[in-house]
Order: sequence, then structure tokens, then C-alpha cells
Amino acid sequence: MTAQPESGNLEEPTGLCTRSLLEAFTLASWEAATAASGALSVLMLELDDFGRYGDNYGTEAGEMLVRRASAVIRASGLAAAARAGRLGPGEFLIVLPGTTLDAAHIPAERILRGMRNLEIPHRGSTVSNYVTVSIGAASCRPQPGDSALTLIEAGASALWAAKHGGHNRIAAYELSPDGGADAADSALRQVG
Repeated sequence: MTAQPESGNLEEPTGLCTRSLLEAFTLASWEAATAASGALSVLMLELDDFGRYGDNYGTEAGEMLVRRASAVIRASGLAAAARAGRLGPGEFLIVLPGTTLDAAHIPAERILRGMRNLEIPHRGSTVSNYVTVSIGAASCRPQPGDSALTLIEAGASALWAAKHGGHNRIAAYELSPDGGADAADSALRQVG
């Protein structure tokens, strides 16, 4: 799983994995982590007020923003085994095999800061004068009989918590062996 995807498996505008490759990689990573009793983490990202950005600056500017966000993701120091892809217009998923929740915070914080450092004006934002991102992190040690969907749903819940906690931050959930999600001590941590 450490080989980088071939260019045919990359989405043209972003340079990230296609959705189908990302889905297959997520399932394969889940199975490998289950077999090895290893850690698996995901980061779910959403550009804050992305729809308003497109409304104010147009579709072409929105696509340029997605490309710039993808560049920040690629530059975040992801491990060779990690894969990232776009889920929706301003939404991304990063799968981090062999990564604990604490370790997943490292690229998450780099992405949060990287987007801030771009200082892309966003006059329609309810969060900032610039484009920001909200990130949900989730981690577990998959157990036999569990589903990868559990981890994805925990990532989505953490993203929801980040967005409803004020946006422009990271929220995190650690799944317990019984499948429950516990908010991490750093659950709503805003990195400045």
C-alpha cells in the first residue's frame, strides 16, 4: 500500500486520488488494519462556506480554490501510505493507515495553517475574511466484524463538530473497541 497511485488514478484538477480509488483504498486499509490489529485514521475536510465562495467569485474561481486546497493537502507531509481524494465540491477525505489520532493531528494542523497562510480573500464567508477549512479527525483499531463505514461516519461527525464549534478548526473522535466514539481531549482545538 505504500506505492503512490499512477497518474490514471488521479483526478485531473486536484492531483488527488479518484473517488473510486479512494473508496477501494479505504476498504483495503480497513482490512489490513483489522488483520494486523493496527491503527487507522481518517481526516474529513470541508472548505468553510465553499458555496458562498462560488456564489461570490464564480465557478472557475471555485475550481481554482479546490486546486489550491489540494496543493495544501499534498504539501502537508502525508505518509507515503496515505491517500487523499475529493468527496464533493469543497470536501476531501484523507485515509491514514497505521496512524493514531495524535499522529493524524500533525497533517490536519498543517492543512489548517496552510489554508490560512494562503490568505485567499472570501468576502462571503461567515467565518473569516479569508478562506478557511474545518477538519474532522477519527481513528480506531478495527475489530473483526466492524465496518469501515463506522470510521467514515465518525470522521463525518467530527467534521460536523468542527463546523458547529465555530469552523476553522479540528475536531477529533477516537472510536473505542466497542464501536462507540469518544471525543478526544483535543476535540475542539483551534490551531492558531
